[in-house]
Amino acid sequence: MASRILDRKGADAEIDPRIAARRDAVENEKRRRRGRWWLAASIVAALLVGAWFVTRTPLLDVDRIEVRGAVVTTVDDIVATSGLRTGEPLLEVDASSAESRLRELPYIESASVARKWDGLVTITVTERSPVAIAASSDGVAMLIDASGRVIGPHVAGDGVETVLIGVEAGAPGTVVEGVAGALEVASLLTPGMRARIAGIATAPDGALNLALLPQGIVIMGPPTDLPAKVDSLRIVMGQVDQRDLSTINVVNPSTPVVVRTPK
Repeated sequence: MASRILDRKGADAEIDPRIAARRDAVENEKRRRRGRWWLAASIVAALLVGAWFVTRTPLLDVDRIEVRGAVVTTVDDIVATSGLRTGEPLLEVDASSAESRLRELPYIESASVARKWDGLVTITVTERSPVAIAASSDGVAMLIDASGRVIGPHVAGDGVETVLIGVEAGAPGTVVEGVAGALEVASLLTPGMRARIAGIATAPDGALNLALLPQGIVIMGPPTDLPAKVDSLRIVMGQVDQRDLSTINVVNPSTPVVVRTPK
């Protein structure tokens, strides 16, 4: 049966049944699209709310904290400094901030924090290696690494014997300035050489001298070509009688000069 509407003049006009059916189909399709959109939006919202609740359940908490690479620094100190704790949501673990805090510990050179969905958080650290000793203002011998960082008090048996002469160390975590050459030499010395060197002195112009045991001075000159100079000194110390030594000059490492004390 044809539909009827008023035309612009107010008179009844018939609508073709096919047009009316098409209009109804279009309206039905619009309603179906709106229904599908609302259904999809409801599902997404439910998933998001569900995911939020899951992250707040014990299923995604930090269950264990494991520390790797620590030798001198205690596990308790590392965990406490990291700020991490068991029971906190895994998604709230701020690895970058924890790593930054760990690098503030005197002995820690690098740190990385990794988390797994089974609840394990791993802290991996690399500790600094001391190469020399310098006295603090109150006379305490402090360990210094190759970068000049003060990393803690020297204790007997820690294997560090090389003393920086005329250098004052600050508190752990501070850096000793102006001794890069001396620290490089200290890191290059063999165990046998360290046992026979009382200390390393740095002149105001950067030139280096080593005090020998039981006597004698090694003149190294400016802090350049240090690996070659140390190697030259190693050879001389292995071949020359140490008694009555005055100086060993390795400014030119290819032609070292040994001078003895006149008798």
